[in-house]
Amino acid sequence: MNQEKLLKLQAYLDKKLPPAESAQVARWISEDEQARAVLEELTATKSLLAGNELEVKLPEGRQFYWSKIQREIARLETETAAQSSSMWHSWWARLAAPLAGAAVAIAAIIFITKPQFDSGAVRAFLQEIETPIEEASAISFHSQEAGMTVVWIESQGN
Repeated sequence: MNQEKLLKLQAYLDKKLPPAESAQVARWISEDEQARAVLEELTATKSLLAGNELEVKLPEGRQFYWSKIQREIARLETETAAQSSSMWHSWWARLAAPLAGAAVAIAAIIFITKPQFDSGAVRAFLQEIETPIEEASAISFHSQEAGMTVVWIESQGN
């Protein structure tokens, strides 16, 4: 007997088949001796199991039992959240030390190698030019050799 037929017998015994299919399986059982023997064995097994199952009693009430499970789930969720936040914190801590060292090294290099400018030359080079003309463009040129700056101002309105 194949697996499908055994499952049909089990479903027939558990009254899980639709009426038309149940009638078809009943006819098959009445005609087939092997099917009848398997059904009798399944029926005996079902009655033995139903009569001899151990009843498990909980030491506490149903509500308390489920509330313990709920509290444990909540505890595990907060524990995993704390672990993930501490992991994020440790990642930043491991990254902060090398970044701080690199920043100190760059600042030292800039401080040591900074060029010495004549403050007058720097002020002359960084002059701000103001014009009362709203729509104007300016092009400037500075020559170190000649010691002069030329500013070309062009009005857009004319």
